[in-house]
Amino acid sequence: MAKNEAAVKKQIHKDLKALGAWKFSPVQLGMGAGGIPDIICCKPVVITQEDVGKTFGLFVGIEAKIDYNKPTKLQMFQLKGIAAAGGMALVATGTTKKGLEYKLERIYK
Repeated sequence: MAKNEAAVKKQIHKDLKALGAWKFSPVQLGMGAGGIPDIICCKPVVITQEDVGKTFGLFVGIEAKIDYNKPTKLQMFQLKGIAAAGGMALVATGTTKKGLEYKLERIYK
């Protein structure tokens, strides 16, 4: 059962590792930009046609929440910035009712 955002983040890291994604969780110390997503990763993507066989990375920002918590305005601003730059911005909402499960919502610019 996911009791807090830390449990959701741990499961996301496990799932990203299984996908072969590079990932990290930035530590907020008040010296960088606010609202940065909880998890930053680069997921390998294989492109078709003239780039067949080449692997490219897709920049992904994931903001983890628990139950009905929502991202702050600043977090949404950063997620929309990632989407506007061509990356994928996601909010992962875990539940305390169904074990370690979370749903992903894609954020668009």
